[in-house]
Formats: sequence, structure tokens, C-alpha cells
Amino acid sequence: MTVRLPQREIRRSFILGVVNGALFEFAERLIDPPLVLTWFVSRLTPSNLLVGLVAPLGDAGWSLPQVFISGLVQRMPRKMLSYTLAAVVRVASWLLLALAVGTVEDPSRLLVTFFVLYGVARLAAGLGGLGFFEVVAKTIPAQRRGRFFAWRMLTGGLLGLGAGGVTREVLNRCPFPHGHALLFGIYTAVIVPAMLAFILIREPPGTAYPRVPTLGQQLRQAGSFLRTNAVFRRYMGVRTALGLAGIALPFYGVYARNVLGAPEGMVGIYVAVRVAAGLIANLPWGLVSDRRGNRLVTLWLSLGHAFTAGLALVLVGWVALFPSPDARWPYLAIPLFLLNGALAPASALVGANFLLELVPEAERPLYLGLSNTLIGLVVLISGLGGLVVDLLGFAGLFGLSTVLCLLAWWWARRLPEPRVGSLSPGAEA
Repeated sequence: MTVRLPQREIRRSFILGVVNGALFEFAERLIDPPLVLTWFVSRLTPSNLLVGLVAPLGDAGWSLPQVFISGLVQRMPRKMLSYTLAAVVRVASWLLLALAVGTVEDPSRLLVTFFVLYGVARLAAGLGGLGFFEVVAKTIPAQRRGRFFAWRMLTGGLLGLGAGGVTREVLNRCPFPHGHALLFGIYTAVIVPAMLAFILIREPPGTAYPRVPTLGQQLRQAGSFLRTNAVFRRYMGVRTALGLAGIALPFYGVYARNVLGAPEGMVGIYVAVRVAAGLIANLPWGLVSDRRGNRLVTLWLSLGHAFTAGLALVLVGWVALFPSPDARWPYLAIPLFLLNGALAPASALVGANFLLELVPEAERPLYLGLSNTLIGLVVLISGLGGLVVDLLGFAGLFGLSTVLCLLAWWWARRLPEPRVGSLSPGAEA
């Protein structure tokens, strides 16, 4: 059952959703996983494997549990409850992490504590993720979702411009690890009103299915989507290639620190550059999504990431040819964060938003859950980028990422525009 909402209610949901996204975007920039959290872990351990796992663990934690709870979500006429329960766990986890980082002195214990609490927080975010997208699908019309997500990131980017400065000042003024403890505490204080804003959205009743299949039946049905739906397979192929290409992202900052000699406070500049680039690119990506569709966004995203990884590869070659480091070297990495920030809004659009308008309401939680869980596995595998660095060096890592992005672009060329075609079983591009 789909409820047609009045324009007044749609505007209210739009505004509350944008407030939620803006505050979360600001909070995420404070602890920016590929930069701040990766930098934090690199101070606790020399292991490239553990350093490379930080950002992928966060993304995988959000994605992995979703197919397993899709049946539970399908039973709910209103999905907000799942988001609310997950919010409580998230706040508790980040609060405990802030306290632990400020009090635990042993690096090994602190490392274990970080990964446990960070993993719990991200898993809880994943448990609430299906509820989030279901509420968005029920309250924001498809023709306005591109602008909805773009405005979330745009307003968050405006706030996030200050996040880089906050991060830089905190890390410069507070000795390690107390600066990170303060950042985690600020993060916790910001996400509380962010989640309250979303919870205030008045979700209309939807279709509830009291006789939802068992988990085994759900998994078999999900597997049938991949066997019988050619377009969905291609879509997953593109997202898989881009997910694996993400092995390079956490190591842009590590390369800047270990090879270019970036000082501690430089991470704040990198964060600010990423946020500013995303801020400028947000609305253009949203307009492309709304007016031209997400297939074009996917093609440009794939080429953009290929160019970024290729530029990192060129930087490695340049440093190898002219090994005379000076204080200006850390600034050579800025274009990498500039490009990555500009591409970030497009990544959000080709994710779950790409599926929301394609599948029937009854199967939407399962499609979203399957897609996000599979991508969670892919992203977790991408955490092995540290092993690639150990075996092939930074050049091998950035080269592999470039090839994977070009593969994603090649597969994306065969995707139909969803607003013209569909993901009906057996559909061909």
C-alpha cells in the first residue's frame, strides 16, 4: 500500500531529512574514516593490513547485516522503529569509544577497543540503514530524491568546511590520543540531534507482511535475483568493481604521511579540501541525476575515480624520479583529495538511490538488503589493500585501483537508464 502524501508533508520530510544529512555529514568529516580514523590507527600500529581495514570496516559494517534483517523490516508497516533502536546503539558505542580513547594508555588494548566499538557502531548503522531508505522512499518522491540527497550533502558540506578546521586545531593542540578522544566526543554530540531530526519524520503506513519467508528462503530468493535479473547483475558488477577500487582511498593519506612527510595537522587541510570539493559538486551531481538519470552519473563516477587513482600513480612515479623531499611535498597530495571529494556526491547517488525507483515495494527491502550486503563483503575485501601495499608497493595499489575503475566504466556502458528500462527479471540492456 502506497500512501500519497500532501505537498506540505513532503516538504516537512524533505527539510527534516536534509537537517539529518547535514549534521551527519559534518560529524563524519570530524572523524573522516579514510583520513582521521586511518591516521589514528596508523599511530597505534605499523601494520598496513590493519590501517587499510579501517575505512572498509566502517562501510562493510553498514552494509553486511542488511539482507539478514530485510525480513524483519518487511514485517513492519512503519520502518522507523528499526532506525530508532539502531540509533541508541550507535550513540552508546561512540560515547564509550570517546571515553576509552581518553583513558586507555596501552596501544594494543586501545587498538582492540577501537576496532570492537567502531565495528559495533557501524553494524548498528547498518541495522538502521534499511529503515532509513524505506522511510525516504515512502516520504520523498523519486523525482526529488536526487535533489534531496544533494541538499543533504550540500548543507553538510557547508558545515563540513568548518570540520576540517576543528580537526586541525584539535589535533594540533591536544596530544595523541586525547585529540582523537575529543573528536569522538564532539561526533557523538552532533549525531544525537541528527538522528532525532530523522525520527521526527512522520512515516506513513506501508505494506506489512506478517508471513515473511524464513532467512533461508529470503537468501534463496535474493540469490534468484542475481540468476534471473541480467540488469541487476550488471549493476552489481559495476558496484563491485568500484568497491574493490576503493582499496586505494585510505592510502592516499597514508602515502602523504609516510612518503611525502605530511605533519599531523595536515589531515585537517586534506579534510577541508575534500569537503569543499564535495560542496561545490553536490548540486551539479543532483541535477544530473534528476535530469539525465543515474546511468550517466555512474559512467562519470567510474572515469573520475580512474583518473584520481591514475594521478596518484603518476605522483608515485614523480617522487621516485625526483627524491628530494621538502616542506612542500605534502601539498602534492591535495589534488587527490580534491577529486575524491568532488566524486563523493556521485557515489551516494549510484548506491541505494539507484535501486529505490526500480523495484516493487514488496521486494524493496530484500533488493536493498542483498545489494548492500554484497557490497559490504566487497568493501571488506578491499580492506586487504594493506597487503597489496606490502607486496606491490603504492604503485601497484594505485595501478590496480585504476584498472578496476575502468572495468566499472566498461560494465556501466551496458546498463540501461532505470527511468526508461527496469530491473524486471530477465531484463536485458
